[in-house]
Amino acid sequence: MECKWLPELMLYEDYESWDEYQDAIYGVFCDDFKKSYPIYDGKRVKIRYQPIEYNREEGFYHVTCQDYQKDGERVPDLRRCERIKWVRKFIEHYDCNLDECTECEGMKVWEEDYHNNKRVHILLEEEKYMVVIEKRKTYCLLITAFYIEREHTLQKKLKKYYQYKKDTAKGASLCETPSGTPSTSGR
Repeated sequence: MECKWLPELMLYEDYESWDEYQDAIYGVFCDDFKKSYPIYDGKRVKIRYQPIEYNREEGFYHVTCQDYQKDGERVPDLRRCERIKWVRKFIEHYDCNLDECTECEGMKVWEEDYHNNKRVHILLEEEKYMVVIEKRKTYCLLITAFYIEREHTLQKKLKKYYQYKKDTAKGASLCETPSGTPSTSGR
């Protein structure tokens, strides 16, 4: 697939060692989230800084590693690492212009309640990649980003997206008068 804004992968094979590769992907992370930052819905997207391990922030590990055993031990995930340049681009292009991207259906974006906040899921189905950020009062927080390896996992995400679209369409229709014009009562 060819989205004009989607950067090329950063492949491990292109580097001499794991340390060199990790330094390179961390450099991208720093450029995209520490030296500058993306904006979502008018708010700065920040990262989790603590805890810091091996002089790298928690947010970095959430977009490059996976917790396979669900025990808090994160292990490098090459699919996540090679897509490090995609994280910021997904946030910046969540409203992808379908006129420019003719080979995809655009981004699928939906919100889910999480404690007292909303988590925004940004999925490019054709690439099986998703970024999750959390809306806070004055900023957004980068939660994670990952490649979806299993088809059933992708189908579960799509089901949530289509349910969200259905629910928001239903909610919008409740705010209309019988003539189909938006209601102004209750303001």
